[in-house]
Amino acid sequence: MIDRLVEVTHWEPRQAAMSWAETEGCLGLSLPEDYKRLAAVFGTGLFSDFLQILSVAPGGAFDLATTWRSFSAEDPAEGDDPLHAPYRIYRPGREGLIPWGFSQTEGEYHWLADGKPADEWSIVTRGRGYRAWHRLDMSTPEFIYRVVADPEFEPFSIAALMPEPFFAPAPEVAF
Repeated sequence: MIDRLVEVTHWEPRQAAMSWAETEGCLGLSLPEDYKRLAAVFGTGLFSDFLQILSVAPGGAFDLATTWRSFSAEDPAEGDDPLHAPYRIYRPGREGLIPWGFSQTEGEYHWLADGKPADEWSIVTRGRGYRAWHRLDMSTPEFIYRVVADPEFEPFSIAALMPEPFFAPAPEVAF
């Protein structure tokens, strides 16, 4: 699916050097392999000026570990999590959501770390226009591809609005 995303966005694949060891150590688990390959091929940036993926950018706006820490700081250690109900933000040893991306229209994209191998995690998303949580069983690259290139992937697709998908890399500076 990464190859299809490269093709549809007319992207020249990179092999961005990203050390996932610190991020995965912070989380206490391994992340999906296809997601790590996706991040290496594209680097940090936006798909069709809409969908931002997180990766390894310590301290920056695109850093997965920094974003997860900010989400987990807002999540109460005990009791309900009103911001993410019926889910919770992941904490080591507990099932929960790990953020991996955002949209420019307030969409949130998470994995549900639920004890399954990382490559089998569901995607859990919500956003303006579809405030209810949606749980999808597909890989991260497939989800991104369908958002930018499949006009029938409702309510998530932007393909009708942006019929020519592209990828815009983030500037090489910390935000």
